[in-house]
Amino acid sequence: MTTKTKVNAYVQGKMEIRKAFSVKGYKSWRGREGIGAESTLYKDGKQIGWLLDEGNGGEVALRATGENFRMVKDFLATLPKYEFDDYWKEQYEEDWDGEKKSELESWEVYDFANVMLEEAEEQAQLKKTCRTKILVRYEGETGLRVFHAKWPKDAYGQLMMTSQLVKQVQPNVIVEVINKRFD
Repeated sequence: MTTKTKVNAYVQGKMEIRKAFSVKGYKSWRGREGIGAESTLYKDGKQIGWLLDEGNGGEVALRATGENFRMVKDFLATLPKYEFDDYWKEQYEEDWDGEKKSELESWEVYDFANVMLEEAEEQAQLKKTCRTKILVRYEGETGLRVFHAKWPKDAYGQLMMTSQLVKQVQPNVIVEVINKRFD
């Protein structure tokens, strides 16, 4: 007997957003009520707006022209609706013990802005880590492996380092060397 596992629609929506859009230029600062941050938002390599969390306790905002703002809203309308429990489990890694909500949640612009600013922060942290370590994703593994060495700047050095990384973890195949994102 096989059991069917429930797909977390919130996580599925986040993955679709991150595939369709990208962010660059993450900056953060100390706000009055937490960390403030901003980043530039891109679709297909074209700048379409800015994400802003002022660090004053409010929502993360998307600043875009009317045309680009409508494009984002239209995209969000195509995403699957999700249960509040799915959102809670993704954010806090525990089950929601409050009152059960019967209706499904739709993706809103502030949800989108949160997801993309979170992506920008994660990319900034990866870039910072890649300055002093090599991060590698191997086939069949969900996490990253960390090697305490610097990624070479020249192509020959990168080729030699990649061959050493392959030898260390046979028979796994390297899916991605994260450091190459930031060359």
